[in-house]
This record gives sequence, structure tokens and C-alpha cells, in this order.
Amino acid sequence: MTVAEPKYRRPLNLEQVAVLDWLYKVRFSNSKQIAKYLLKPNQKTIQNKLQILEERGFISKHYNKSYKLAGRPAEYFLTPKGARQLPADSTNEWAIKALYKNKTVSPEFITHCLNVADTVLTLQAIYDDKLRSFASSQLTPYEYFPTWKPDLFLSFKGKKTGSGGTGSPRRYFLDVWDDTKPFFVSVRKIRNYIHYATDGDWPYGHGELPTVLAICPDERTQTKLAKQIRRAVEEEDMWDEIVFATITREQLEKATTTSRLWQKIDEEQEIDLVKL
Repeated sequence: MTVAEPKYRRPLNLEQVAVLDWLYKVRFSNSKQIAKYLLKPNQKTIQNKLQILEERGFISKHYNKSYKLAGRPAEYFLTPKGARQLPADSTNEWAIKALYKNKTVSPEFITHCLNVADTVLTLQAIYDDKLRSFASSQLTPYEYFPTWKPDLFLSFKGKKTGSGGTGSPRRYFLDVWDDTKPFFVSVRKIRNYIHYATDGDWPYGHGELPTVLAICPDERTQTKLAKQIRRAVEEEDMWDEIVFATITREQLEKATTTSRLWQKIDEEQEIDLVKL
């Protein structure tokens, strides 16, 4: 028996729209992450909100008996219907079409999205309102970004100048490297950024090419990746054209200030910590 939709539905409130916007950005998120994004003390405070959005068909989730047995939280995602509730100028058709695949994507893809969501929340806690972050799906309308897009594009407000104005924003391409992809994929993407530095369409009139950041799962991977970055940059003689810096997930999560957190890759092979 089909239940008739009520003729009148109360408009979504600001927090409900914020949930939809968050899921549009990160693709998949659990209730703990959503609560943190909404600045709520815990996930219990948003369960009713999520239930209402799910009942109205704006969001859905991956959850079954195996999740319960493993103590694994549900993974929420935005539906195309939910995306239509967002302002048209904040979405794009390519990203909305991709939402149709949310029910069938691989577990590895979901895990990676959750890791990216954690990264956004961690960066926001460290850098506060100085930072604006954009996920790969949000970059699609802009043709000057690399075809193989970063997980996140970061933009920091320009520093104040002596004349009372502000300098150019500081921008970064960031990738979260985890166990969902083999190591050689990260090496290929590093080389892709190097080729983009010479053949890409970055609008230099708006500022320098963004620094490429990599978050590694551990120090061993960080060391391996730094070696591959150094080799690739040397082969193309690109030390003056592109900058790379890395950090481990643990180092980022333990950070409490915006001090020198990131390990810059340079010719001298010395540890040079820099701040964003």
C-alpha cells in the first residue's frame, strides 16, 4: 500500500540544509562526522534530523546487519532529490548525476570519502574561518583545474599588507592517501601534477600554482612518497615550478596550532617544516 505524501511539508531549516550541503561536498559521512560539522556535542542530538531527511527521500544510507555486528555506523549519502533542495548555484549537474551511483559504489570508495570528511573537519578545527575547502565534485565546473582533480582544494585568506589591503589568497591541492588505493596511484598523481604545472590551465593571473599537499597514512609511506616526489621533480627539473609538502594523518590529528606542520620536499633532502 502506497502512503500518500502530505500536501504540505514544512520547509527545511538551516541545519537540515547544512546536512545536505555537507553530504553533497563529501559524498559519504557518518553521524559522528555530521554532528561535528554542525558543532553538536554528539551524534545522538542529530538522529531525529537525519531520520526526517531520510523519510523525505533527501538522504539515504548504507546499513545492514553486518554493520551492526561490526559496530560500524551507518554511512549517509545525499540523493539526487536532496541535491535539488540546495541552491542551484552551489551544485553542478555532473556531481548530481554521480549521486545515482551512491548505492553501488565500492566499500573502498566509501572509506576514502569518510577519510576525506575527517580531513575537512580536522583542517577546519585547526585553521578555523581562515580556510575555505572545496571537494573534487565542486571543482568540476572550472576547466582550469587538473583533469585528475585533488581530493580537496584549499584556499586561505590573503594576509594583510602594509597599505591596509590584503594579499593574494594562498591555495593548495590536497590529496588524502590511505589504504584504499595502491601506492603507485599516488606516484602517478604526483607526476600528473608536475605535467599540469607545465601544460595545465591554471590562471596565474589569480596567483601562483597551488602547492600540492599529501596526507600519508604513516611515516613509512610519507618517506616513500617523498622519495618518489623528489625523483619525479628532478627528472623534469621542476624545482622552481611546483612545491610539494606532506604530513601523516597522526601528525595532522595531533596538531593544536597552525605552526609548521607540513614537511616540504626540497632538493637538499633535509626536513624543512613549513606552515600553510
